[in-house]
Amino acid sequence: MEFQLLGSVAVNGGTGPVPLGPAKRRSLLALLLLRSPAPVSVDTLTEALWEDEPPLHSRTVIHGHVSRLRAAITEADLDAYGVELVTQGRAYALRLPETLLDARRFEDLVDLARRQRDPSDAALMLREALALWQGPALNGTVATAPLLAAAAVLEESRLAAVEQLAAVYGELAAHEQAVTLLGAEALTQPLREPLIAALIRALYRAGRQSDALEQYHRTRKELADALGVDPGPVLRAAYEEVLEADAAAEAGAGGAQRPVPVSAPDLLPRPPRGFHGRGAELAELTRATATTSAVALVTGPAGVGKTSLAVHWAHHRAAAYPDGRLFADLRGHSGGEPVQPIDVLREFLLALGVEAAAVPASQEAAAALFRSLVRKRRLLVVLDNARDSAQIRPLLPGGDACGTVVTSRTRLDAVMAEDCATPVPIEVLGEDDAAGLLAEALGDSRDPDAIREVARLCDGLPLALRIAAARLKGRRHWTAAILAAELADEHGRLALLSAENTGVETALSASVACLDAADAALLGALGHSFTRESDAYTAAAAAGIGLAEARTGLDRLAAAHLVQEAEPGRYSLHDLVRIYARGLPRAEGADAVTRRLVDHWLRAQHAAVDVFDPTGARTVPLPEGFEAGLPVPRFAERDAVFGWFLKEQESLMAAVSAAARTGDADRTWRIAALLWPLVHWHPHPGWQQPLHTALAAAERIGSTEGIGWLRTVTGLLFVETGQFARAEPLLAGAVAPLRTFAPEVSCQVLVLLAIARHRRGNPAGMLDALADAARDARTADHPIAVTLELYHATHLALAQGDFAAAAEHTARCIAAIPENEIAGWRPLILESYGIALHYSGLHQEAREVLLAAVAANEEEDLPARTVRALTRLGEVAAVLDEPLSEAAYRARAEQLQKSLTRP
Repeated sequence: MEFQLLGSVAVNGGTGPVPLGPAKRRSLLALLLLRSPAPVSVDTLTEALWEDEPPLHSRTVIHGHVSRLRAAITEADLDAYGVELVTQGRAYALRLPETLLDARRFEDLVDLARRQRDPSDAALMLREALALWQGPALNGTVATAPLLAAAAVLEESRLAAVEQLAAVYGELAAHEQAVTLLGAEALTQPLREPLIAALIRALYRAGRQSDALEQYHRTRKELADALGVDPGPVLRAAYEEVLEADAAAEAGAGGAQRPVPVSAPDLLPRPPRGFHGRGAELAELTRATATTSAVALVTGPAGVGKTSLAVHWAHHRAAAYPDGRLFADLRGHSGGEPVQPIDVLREFLLALGVEAAAVPASQEAAAALFRSLVRKRRLLVVLDNARDSAQIRPLLPGGDACGTVVTSRTRLDAVMAEDCATPVPIEVLGEDDAAGLLAEALGDSRDPDAIREVARLCDGLPLALRIAAARLKGRRHWTAAILAAELADEHGRLALLSAENTGVETALSASVACLDAADAALLGALGHSFTRESDAYTAAAAAGIGLAEARTGLDRLAAAHLVQEAEPGRYSLHDLVRIYARGLPRAEGADAVTRRLVDHWLRAQHAAVDVFDPTGARTVPLPEGFEAGLPVPRFAERDAVFGWFLKEQESLMAAVSAAARTGDADRTWRIAALLWPLVHWHPHPGWQQPLHTALAAAERIGSTEGIGWLRTVTGLLFVETGQFARAEPLLAGAVAPLRTFAPEVSCQVLVLLAIARHRRGNPAGMLDALADAARDARTADHPIAVTLELYHATHLALAQGDFAAAAEHTARCIAAIPENEIAGWRPLILESYGIALHYSGLHQEAREVLLAAVAANEEEDLPARTVRALTRLGEVAAVLDEPLSEAAYRARAEQLQKSLTRP
């Protein structure tokens, strides 16, 4: 087993990863591991876990996280390895054998390598040490100053080990290995002078003097631009060593000079007119071509402006390539046959001054002659519209001072892997740049709102924007507002964005023509998807294919830039691609895709809720005729389930609407009823509409289950968002249906009803609901029965003014809450009791109870309830005439509330 800090903070037990929970808990574990076996005080933990002012109850939250970590250690049998988390006064200490912590093993290996006499042994140990790193140190922890500083210390030790390994490679005369190692680090540490100095020496010793000198000058410029300083003594010393050695070598060779090129051809097309924006991409292209034998790979979807970017940049940087600029359109996605490499080589050789009769007939010989002619030149080669890696590889110049820019609609992974090409992805224009390009093309910035709307409907695609501008300029009676209205109709949008033999549809057709039938079918299915993003599970459901086939298909579509990878494993379609994809021929209609997707989200929610609530009490049965073979994610723990719900909430809302549009009322209410974890833990006003739609569907078909569940979930949402008047009739109406099929849930609904009545000033109605809740729990033989009976007794004592009895009942009530209960009873009971004490005039006592409620809510990650408890604390502080406390409570409640109401 292993504790990991060198990458994502994780614990791998004997049977697999140990669930650690939220970021703060991972952060606490990281701090304990960093100081192990020394104890870490609660004050130190508090400072490290909260970047801003810590909450008043931070000690309680820390204690809760420590308790959960102890439970995880026990459940994973880590104590068998000598792992224990102990309390020492006001501090905690994590004790474990040092060999179980990757950071300690890293230190030991580096130290051991330093003591080796044989450099081969040292290299072996250093490589083993660096292999322990799986990403940035302390990944997944909160970004506070103490944790960022600790991560920086670990990263510094890694870089020192890299430099140590490079020095060992130098002793072994393995200079190319040193260059590879240091060159990779220099990309992310361009201003670390000792590392760059080592790279310069390694380049020179590998016989790459010009690269070494260029590296120095590039770093000198970056230091000046970023920090306003000159190179330090370490970097200057490396530079001077190379200069002196280079001068000595030239003197020994009789002072031979570099031959002057016979010709400096310039085959670049004219600069594109109306080029707009793309500052970041132009800068990235410059960086990508700054290394030796550089190959920059400009990729992006059809019509995004790859050629314009490459040509504009090439003209702008022409002075950096005084020996010539070559250009070839490879016609990889032009609808016809791609250009053969031998034809391009012939044109290049002729441009370089080779007589026609001397141009070799074979591709291999022509490529060899091309490489030999340009090996010592500072030459730029632009290869536009490449189809695949095989087409461009014979055309790469290979000279150290040469630069190559390739544009393609496909990702060309082989060129990146084998030729170390640097990707320069180019996406559609942002809203401001798109509107600016359109206004510039029109020569008219009037009606900016309409111009911005046209730009949005053109999806920020430069090709579409230029065609839209041409359409407007060619029709003098049209305005941008008229064109925007025409483009708003999806059915005619692609036709409007076409001009003669060019346009968006033509460009997309050429891209799709390169796909095989299975990938084209997958693209067509995704066009009919009702979700904004798709992962492999969603894509498999949409197309009716296996999960592995969906994964590889999505990757190929992403490589062709027909879908965009929004984040690892999640893909989206631009609007114009989606419209085009819907028109692709399919064996089945859109309804079949929608039905499978609705069933996918139903099954995925069902699997998630099964993990979230293993008792099955809150699981809605799947409908008849359900497609059971659909692949869905697997969830290892509740934290993973809730993370999935949060990530997919937009798709789940869309699924409710999609089911309603198809007229399937049964699926509509079921998919909405399974939203209860989101409603409970992340209540948001945006859930009202889909829940209203689903309740109406259940009522329309007279489903007792549907009515009971939807009234429950909608009533829960209204309670959690403080809409008690709207919550009361829904919750009251849910009780009778629930008693027929889920009596163990009806008692929980009755507690919510009691809260709603209490907040509406109906104490008698509240007591009646609590009494009914206790009876229902007893009838259902539910473990919460004792808790509810004591909860009822608490409020009965409060109503009678017996505050001592109420406090006693509350303490027993909280102690009686069953293990693994997921309804959030403890913070709910504390909050309710605190409010009752406040209303009873016991304000000091109310403050203590409400502070405990806030801590419990935060520990169980219930932000909406935290807002309510903080609001009540503000009211209590106002009564106690504590304006500073009142302002602090209210400010924190407002901050939390804003986070809840964000989309």
